[in-house]
Amino acid sequence: MRARLLVPCLLVPCLLLSCAPQPLTVTREPASVRLVAADSCGPMVESLAAAYEQTRPWVTVHVEVLNSAMAEQTLRESEADLALLSWLQETSYEEPLWNQVFGRDGIAVIAHPSVPFDATGLAHLQDIFRGRIQEWGGAVLVAVIREDGAGARRIFDGTVLGIHKITHTAVVMASNEAVVEHVTRTQGAIGYVSTLRLAESDAANVQVLPVENTLPTPDDIADGSYPLWRPLYLASVAEPTGEAREFAQWMLGPEGQAIVNTRTN
Repeated sequence: MRARLLVPCLLVPCLLLSCAPQPLTVTREPASVRLVAADSCGPMVESLAAAYEQTRPWVTVHVEVLNSAMAEQTLRESEADLALLSWLQETSYEEPLWNQVFGRDGIAVIAHPSVPFDATGLAHLQDIFRGRIQEWGGAVLVAVIREDGAGARRIFDGTVLGIHKITHTAVVMASNEAVVEHVTRTQGAIGYVSTLRLAESDAANVQVLPVENTLPTPDDIADGSYPLWRPLYLASVAEPTGEAREFAQWMLGPEGQAIVNTRTN
């Protein structure tokens, strides 16, 4: 009798195991987010996209980098879901974009080592970029600027030049990297670039000039002590939905902001 009773007792654990709930594997549908970014935000958006894809392997993030005006136009033409912009165009005939500030950027004034001054101010810069000062201490000065539509130019022109026009002898460059390269190899050159795109290796080859006795350090940009700074915007044509909303919430949250802070500090 004892031997026969062992059989059902041995089967009980097996029956219990077979009835236990099994973990469900949910397969997410593939999704994508289209991002367009001002060139100053280029490395940052690449880092954000890579981190987002790493934690969400079912999502593909497509990135395109342009100047800020072209990035906004691309967004408005529905060729992107979200944009990282270094300024917002204000027009009377277009609907305002949904936007959130996600960080700050500085505009660093850089000069060739041959430039015979190691600091400047807003009035001094205005005279140089208007062409009123073309020589200093025996050095011929060369103003180097960004193209129309660049966020850095928008901020520089608005803060430094105001209502005045740029000198017709200014050299126009189509990217931050091109400005740095031209200033590095041109005697007497002075220009401006986004601090987000000014690498330590670049700073070793040019002078980064204090403006109004203040260097563009992260702390001085953050508290407004440095006079040439701008907010950075995450924008969409309307309030984001779907995967674009998920990305926006993630970027504005702790994980995304940690990456933004790494890039801006």
